[in-house]
Amino acid sequence: MLKPKHIRFRALEKVKVRPRSLVQICLQRIAENFLQYDNLTAKLGRKQLEDIYAMLDLDMPLPEAALRISDENYWKRRTQAKHPNAQVERHGLSWKQTYLELELQQALERVPITVEYGNPELEALKQQVMASRLYIYQLHITQFPSHLDLSFIFDALPALCTFSITYGNKRLGMDYERAMFGMKISDAQYLARDIRVSQTLVSLSLPCNMIDDELVKVLMGGLSYAHMLTHLDLSHNKIGDRGARRLASLLDPDYCLQAVDLSDNQIHANGCMHLGAHLAENITCQVLNLRLNRCEDNGVSHLFQDMCVNKHLQSLNIACNDLTVRCLPYLNAMLAENGTLIELDISANPLHQEEEEAAQGVGNAAAPEQTMSSPPEDSFDNGEDDLLAGLQVSSAQLVVFAKCVMRSRAVLRVDLRSCGLPPELHERVSTAVKHRELVATGIPVEAYERAKEVAEAEEAAAAAEEELAQGEEEEGEEKVEEKEPEEKADETEKPEGEEEKKEGE
Repeated sequence: MLKPKHIRFRALEKVKVRPRSLVQICLQRIAENFLQYDNLTAKLGRKQLEDIYAMLDLDMPLPEAALRISDENYWKRRTQAKHPNAQVERHGLSWKQTYLELELQQALERVPITVEYGNPELEALKQQVMASRLYIYQLHITQFPSHLDLSFIFDALPALCTFSITYGNKRLGMDYERAMFGMKISDAQYLARDIRVSQTLVSLSLPCNMIDDELVKVLMGGLSYAHMLTHLDLSHNKIGDRGARRLASLLDPDYCLQAVDLSDNQIHANGCMHLGAHLAENITCQVLNLRLNRCEDNGVSHLFQDMCVNKHLQSLNIACNDLTVRCLPYLNAMLAENGTLIELDISANPLHQEEEEAAQGVGNAAAPEQTMSSPPEDSFDNGEDDLLAGLQVSSAQLVVFAKCVMRSRAVLRVDLRSCGLPPELHERVSTAVKHRELVATGIPVEAYERAKEVAEAEEAAAAAEEELAQGEEEEGEEKVEEKEPEEKADETEKPEGEEEKKEGE
């Protein structure tokens, strides 16, 4: 019996694109009608599911996609197509979590100012919240035009840990109205109820909400029950001394706050004193930010006294609080006794003003107060004296402060910009603290200094080149200016010569 001969089609052998197999056609069909199939994970293999997810439409309705699809590659493609600047590192290294959190944030930011219950948009938002409830861990709402009750979010999200919201609209243009900005009393009441009910919230941020002392009183109805809260941000508001006194109770041993940000408020000396009194017995708070307030010398001096007792605070920011040289004895004593403070920011405070010191007289500068004063001179090592050798500083308190900073083994970062210090003193203190930080992190000081010298040399060379180029441009402009009068004189001489020729003719 003759064997059948295989017929070779030369034309098909040269074609690079082969027709799709039956399996691929079936997978494509399933991908096109994905929502009509249930329980595909039990019917198909892993490789087939990956092929289907790769062919799925990126515009699939979000509630259906959130419930049916768990493939990270699909959510990565969808996130990069809709949010090209998204950083998955900030969302638990999960692309699905990244997309669902960003989409919910944008949906909340698009809520209109006036929305009624039962509105189709509101129902769609609630449906989106329920579909993505297991993947929402943090929400950062930069603008919330509406004053809607957000209880449906806190009740539906069992894993919400970080929440940040700013009431108002960022871009209004000519439609500005004062009533469209800030938190209302009803918003504070809703939020206090949500904070009291939540069992997982550990970080709360309410910046730029025009929160005053009355709103703080309303919010304390929920914050007083937030025993799980570790980070509290109330910056850029209008909190005064009464509000600071109420918030200071959150530093009691019953709570576990680790970072408190009250920057850019209206806290004066009384509020700062209450914060310091509660901070003295606190064992959890590590970061305290009081930048851009009005604490002044009286309030900050009491805070420094209480920090002599506190052994847990690691970062303190009291920049822009109108501090003068009168608070330096208390600051020096705190630096001598506190061994846990790592970062200190006292920038933009008029600590040194030569005119005032000259008015007070040389006698007062030579004999500073010794009540709460800094450690005696004998307690300093010779190393600090060597670093400050050759400096002429009119204020004795500044010299003691510089020695306390250089002697402290705990302080690794200090910011003294815009304090009016002499440039040489500022440079030496900053260099000493920077070297201490390099040693603590294991970086060789010599390598850092060499790199610094190279950078300074490059900057000097670039500045010299710029000056040379500017000089050449100026010389060129001068030459052009010199040539212009000569050309004008030649032009005036030519008509005179032509007239003489005409007269001779």
